Amino acid sequence: MRHYSSPKRKPNRRGMRCASPSDFRVPLDFAVLGWSVLVMALAATTPISVGAATDANSSHDGEIERWVFSSALEVGIFAHTAKGNVRGSDVIGPRTTTPSESQGDSRCTCLVDPKNSREEVSAALVGGDFEVMTPALFDVPSRPRLFMDFNISAVLTNDVGLARDAEPSPVLEYPFGLSGGAAGEALGETTIEGRGTKTIIQHQGPQLHAGIGTAFTFDFGPERIRIKPSFVYSRAVLDISVEAARAIRLQQGPGTSFDDNFRTFYGADDFREVYHGIGPALEIEYETRNRIGPFSVTLFLKGHAIHFLGDLKTRFTVSNPDYPGEQVDWKYTQNAWAYRASTGIRFRLVPKRKR
Repeated sequence: MRHYSSPKRKPNRRGMRCASPSDFRVPLDFAVLGWSVLVMALAATTPISVGAATDANSSHDGEIERWVFSSALEVGIFAHTAKGNVRGSDVIGPRTTTPSESQGDSRCTCLVDPKNSREEVSAALVGGDFEVMTPALFDVPSRPRLFMDFNISAVLTNDVGLARDAEPSPVLEYPFGLSGGAAGEALGETTIEGRGTKTIIQHQGPQLHAGIGTAFTFDFGPERIRIKPSFVYSRAVLDISVEAARAIRLQQGPGTSFDDNFRTFYGADDFREVYHGIGPALEIEYETRNRIGPFSVTLFLKGHAIHFLGDLKTRFTVSNPDYPGEQVDWKYTQNAWAYRASTGIRFRLVPKRKR
């Protein structure tokens, strides 16, 4: 279990890229866009398609007997679940001896209320795939052959909040329009603007996948389909950010400033985790019998399950430098399994044979 401790207050998170809703679309939009690109690309290649032939191997220029190098444009979705927990120590420093729940003071003697949540985390992937495939190894049905592929993808996603309560901020103050000076104003600890806790996670790119597998070829007249099971190594990057803020009442009564009435606690930290995983993948590839110059054009669908290795729990601890016994502890737990589904268009280097 990784553990990170920060004894100081921090005004901001370090190095976190926070995506705004205007920056990205939801992953489903990318899947629809990907299919649209495939359809348009296929339509664009139709005028230069190879004529149909009764012999499948001749129709595909004997590619099954050749080394074939290819590249692909690929779009997909990457998804998993994640869990966040936060808890605080007891308040050690000064606090009023008569907190009032009716005035909005916290009934808990802890620094922050314990919270936990589990959320679905998803991201859209847009990238390229590079593959090399051997000639057929044996003259048997399905003509098995080996292949290796490598995928690199950009990650498009919004951040996801876990174990969240309100909206913590380095600046704590009375709610807008209120001063805390008028009798009858309910301005206790839980009403202060800027209080709360949260854990924010966001996938970062590039995401890498490298696999090795066996391709099995099936011909249906002139049509050709390849089924390609493989074993894949994956690398995924995740930014984790934690933040907590609390106002602690010192005394009761109107006519005093915020600093007279309250002392504050603020803590934040962040870290970048790199996860390594392995798992099975299955691809179904269809030969369109269309060409662009020396390249044959195929379409494919791929499913991939990833089992992450190693320690999947990350802990953070932030302490109050004025009262070191006051601290907040966070724990992020990455699910051991993640899933990737993708589709794309592949360009295979299969020059036409001279007739």
